[in-house]
Amino acid sequence: MTTIASAQEALSHWHQALAVATGGKIFTTHGCSWAWQPVRKRLILLFPEHPEQAGLRPALAEGHRLGARRVEAWVNSGAHADELKAAGFSDNAQVSWHAGPLAIPMDRWNGKIRLGNNVPEATGADAAELNVTNLWRETSTQLSSGHPALRRVEHALARTDEGEIVGRGFAQQGLNGQLMVHALAVGKEHRRHGIGTALLHGLSRSMINPLSPPDDEVPQELLAAATPSSADFFSANGLKLLGRGRHMVLRSWNQ
Repeated sequence: MTTIASAQEALSHWHQALAVATGGKIFTTHGCSWAWQPVRKRLILLFPEHPEQAGLRPALAEGHRLGARRVEAWVNSGAHADELKAAGFSDNAQVSWHAGPLAIPMDRWNGKIRLGNNVPEATGADAAELNVTNLWRETSTQLSSGHPALRRVEHALARTDEGEIVGRGFAQQGLNGQLMVHALAVGKEHRRHGIGTALLHGLSRSMINPLSPPDDEVPQELLAAATPSSADFFSANGLKLLGRGRHMVLRSWNQ
């Protein structure tokens, strides 16, 4: 059964995998778990239960040393955030957790969904982050064998028949068999044409073992952290609201 706790764990594993795959690191400071993602110059605090200044101060000092341009915190909606606010964090757009099997068929868009990390057009941080799809195959990383962040990740790309890229997304295999959807995006001028739904179907199929046909009686469960602008999309595709969380940003951060 998917819970908010398992959703939080899945998102933590994604940020940890992304950090390691792009040359960053994960570390802890007095009860706080952090992911440093260098290609975005982003330092992320992952669901602290009782954040204290003793854990925040050394990590923020490390963020300055590393050259972070942005510091974020993902927080359970029921967790105390007084220390985070005292450190300068404030709420960003609220996150809502959605989970469930897809309810809309794929045949609403005529373009192509391609799986894999071969995207010649990708540059900069976008290109570097494609390395996360290879992390689960690596035999030597800073993550110990069996670390949940090493679970399989797939990337899906949406192209028109003319070859134009119009959308993308990632999915990471969850500990309970569900797929956590990340960074799903469709170009503004191409929205409401079924591309996002097609991407969800492509990501859902990406984990299927071709030697073991899927069981039609057990549909794949997807899990997503939605922003206010994407919540209706996930609901329309059949994912049910699990609950809400908090995404905070250190507004006073100066670099």
